[in-house]
Amino acid sequence: MRTWRIPAISLALSLTAITVAQDTLLLGTAIQLALVNEHGIRIAKNDAAIAAAQATAGNSGLLPTIDAGGRATYSNQYSKLDFAPGIADVERSGVESTSLSGQVGLAYTLFNGMGNFATLERAKVDADLADLLTRAQVEGTLSQVIALYYAIAALDKDVAITEQILAISLDRFTRQEGKAELGGVGRLDVLNAEVDLQADSTTYILALQRRERTVRDLNVLMGRAPNTTIQVSERVDYAGSLAEEQLVQEAMAGNVLLAAATAQVRAAEVDQRIAKSLRWPRLDLTSAYAMNDQQNEVGVMLGTYTQGFNGGLTVAIPLFNGGRINTQIETARLRAENASILEQQARLQVERDVRNAYTTWRSQREVLRIQQDAVGTAQLNFERTRDLFQAGQLTGLQFRQAQLDLADAERRFVVSGFDTKVAELTLLRASGGLLPALGVRP
Repeated sequence: MRTWRIPAISLALSLTAITVAQDTLLLGTAIQLALVNEHGIRIAKNDAAIAAAQATAGNSGLLPTIDAGGRATYSNQYSKLDFAPGIADVERSGVESTSLSGQVGLAYTLFNGMGNFATLERAKVDADLADLLTRAQVEGTLSQVIALYYAIAALDKDVAITEQILAISLDRFTRQEGKAELGGVGRLDVLNAEVDLQADSTTYILALQRRERTVRDLNVLMGRAPNTTIQVSERVDYAGSLAEEQLVQEAMAGNVLLAAATAQVRAAEVDQRIAKSLRWPRLDLTSAYAMNDQQNEVGVMLGTYTQGFNGGLTVAIPLFNGGRINTQIETARLRAENASILEQQARLQVERDVRNAYTTWRSQREVLRIQQDAVGTAQLNFERTRDLFQAGQLTGLQFRQAQLDLADAERRFVVSGFDTKVAELTLLRASGGLLPALGVRP
């Protein structure tokens, strides 16, 4: 009856040996891998580079454009020319004509209501927004990396706890079988021990399954093959103390979502200036240096040649365009008003998020302290119960309950420890201090 259980224990021990033999992945290493390889971060960085490349004076119309062009034509055809009396008519086949022309031209907008300057400023705001979105992507990704890293550490503890419970259940089952053979206990006690052993084996397998899935999730965030093996460090360093009001003040200056909302207000204000510039006259300068050479075999004029500069000024005054300019100005004004409202909302939401995160972090620290005491109590209870059970003074059901109580206390303590660290990092993220705390430059 024991043959199916021995491989389960052997599997647990072999898996533990394999895990210990692996190189430990430090949290800092996981963060660096995610910064370099995570696809969302890479895309966000490229988008930021695109926005920065577009925020130039030339791309905003502040610099002149210079173009060079040329043209050459050749014709060979039959020509018949009828002239006025006194001039001989011409009729000839194979008449050749050539034309060569070329020019270098300059075009520059001298004035358009300062719209080109506003366009450049808008492009710079877009570049700032792209940087903020990149930072938000980095913060979100690293938050996931940290949560998964600590989840794996917690699952490692859970696997170890479950393995210990499994070993105890196997020992209990073995003892009960031995006692049953000697007539010390009944068959029901053996069956109860076997049921508990089967339940613990299932729990152990499911714990391994949860760990494997979490490892795959973390590997994908780090840009690695999903089945790459991982062993994490179980060490956790906690912040000594955090002041709620100070964190709120830091969030007002450093929270990325609030900074993005403020940048949207700036962008909307610039859009208003761009729309208002459409009401102003537009003054454009054009200038060119051109050459033209044309040769004809027949005709009154057999050849022309011109070369030199030309230039001009063009003024366009918007008098009426169906009210489209007024519509654009009013739309820009309303969008600026909405952006201001959204910034006010973001400010309140950020303060709420910081205070909620602080409450969670403070409560989690107290839960961790309580769970640590609970583990000590449950350990003493289990040891006392085991001694009494082995002495035959308690039933298997009482022993099983003490075993489960200890396992639950250990699991809650482990989970509380890592949840406290995640709550701490969540608080730092809400206040805008996550990346500095991790040593990552925004």
